[in-house]
Amino acid sequence: MKLWRDWSRLLVVAVSLVWATGLGAVAQEEVSTEESLRHAVVCPPFKGDTELATLYHDGMIEVLEACNRIELLNAPRAFSRKSPEFYYRVNGEIITIEDGDPFVTISVVDAARKEQIASYVAPASTEKSMLNSWKKTLRADLARRTAKLPFECRLRRQRGQESYTLDRGLTAGLQLGMRFFVSTDEEPLISQATGELIGRESPRAVGEVYVFRVLENTAYVRPVAGNKLPKSGKLSARTF
Repeated sequence: MKLWRDWSRLLVVAVSLVWATGLGAVAQEEVSTEESLRHAVVCPPFKGDTELATLYHDGMIEVLEACNRIELLNAPRAFSRKSPEFYYRVNGEIITIEDGDPFVTISVVDAARKEQIASYVAPASTEKSMLNSWKKTLRADLARRTAKLPFECRLRRQRGQESYTLDRGLTAGLQLGMRFFVSTDEEPLISQATGELIGRESPRAVGEVYVFRVLENTAYVRPVAGNKLPKSGKLSARTF
């Protein structure tokens, strides 16, 4: 009987060690970062002719919701204190040219940097075939652009702790084990001749972090072993 109890204890210990080792492996496993991440996008109502503006805004919303690389933010989240700092704004308007024909214009703006990154102009009509053709063109271009745009979110230090927080979470596609490069905000490039803003320095990686906890709209990260992040300046976690 004593021998049986000893073997039982050894078996329990062995199973516990295997279980703990398995958990450790999962915690350290690196998850592919590129495939599931979604860019934050805001799309306010289009301006111009009410009927056409509503029709094309609804079409734009349909296109954005169908893109698996986009997290479309509703109005309360988009403009609340919990909104992400890095997002894209889709502005639309129905305009009329000299001969009276209506056109729909779209501009995609990097809201954090106040920079336009894309624009579209097309004839506008209530005809279903023309609207569907417009949506098809946008859908293809958005899929191409979002696959190339780097994902970015704000990185903030937890006071008195070694961990940091991100202002994106599960809804943006973040998962345990994901790794992000850390960069500082780019310096503006000013023209010596005119004093105007002509661009920004390319972002540079200054470290790397991994995700160890994810909530709906936030995540917690720690520096990857051997990384020491800057203590000053605004930091972002991003892909390149």
